[in-house]
This record gives sequence, C-alpha cells and structure tokens, in this order.
Amino acid sequence: MLASSAAVVMAALVLGCATTGGMRGPQPDVLSGLVLDPEGRPVSFAKISIVPEALADRSGLATDQALDPVLEDSRGLAVTTEGGRWVVDHLSSPDGTDLGLPFRHFYEVTVYKPGFHLWKESALYERGTLQLEVTLYPDAIEIEDVGNMVDTSLGEASTGTGTGPRQGE
Repeated sequence: MLASSAAVVMAALVLGCATTGGMRGPQPDVLSGLVLDPEGRPVSFAKISIVPEALADRSGLATDQALDPVLEDSRGLAVTTEGGRWVVDHLSSPDGTDLGLPFRHFYEVTVYKPGFHLWKESALYERGTLQLEVTLYPDAIEIEDVGNMVDTSLGEASTGTGTGPRQGE
C-alpha cells in the first residue's frame, strides 16, 4: 500500500511539473533580457525603458482598440547588471502606482547606454516570461592621427589687433 501511495504522489509531482512550468510553479510575468556588445560581451548599466504601445488580439496582431487610460504615460524601468541582464516585472504610473505587467500588449523597448547607438524595438508580450537579446553597437568614431594638420605655432606672426571689419559690417 505504501508503494502505491508513493507512486501516486510521484505521478502528481510529475503531472504538476508538466502543467505549471516546473517545481517552482508557473513562469513569472516579466519582460527580461540580455544586452551585449558586438563581440558578445555584456553591457552593464544600460538603461531600459518599457512603454505600452498597443493591444494585441489573440493572433498576436495589433488592434485599433485604445489603450486603457490607466496605462497612459506608464513605463517600466530597469538597469542592466554587470552581466548585462535586466528584468521588468511591472509598469508604474507617473505617480508611482504599480500597474502590474498587462499581457497581450505591444511594448516599445528602448535600451540606452552612453557611447552606444540607441536601440528601440516593439515587442509583443503575451504572458509569462519574454526574453529579449539586444546587441548595442558603439557610436564612437575612430579618428586617425595623421600629424599636425594645423600649424599652431606663433613664431613671429602677428595675432592681429582686433580692429578689422566685423561680420555684418
């Protein structure tokens, strides 16, 4: 009898894992991601902004239906860790009210880090965990030093008196 009870408990655990996403329960409702540079290195301390854009129908297409007025001017914010990871689990209204993370919406996801090009895309969030991987590209311009392009020595040259004609005269 004890063996059959153990088998029933084990079957319930296995069935529970199959229906709830694992022993820890269902996946949390979050938008999350990883931000990397072109060489695959994590980009730390990048700023993430999540803004609701549009509702989606059951097939994942944007609808013409207006967003809930409560969501106007709301946003989710995050900063990447040293490993380049981030998580947003709720939106906040301008007064700081936690609005949760409404599912079946398109969100504008923006990633910003000084020294890199801004990354902005629309993402459909349906429910559970949506993982985004972003590559940020440097916006630095490499300048080759070719020597003295401008002669900055004064020598015996006059620097002028400042009494010549002015622009517009």
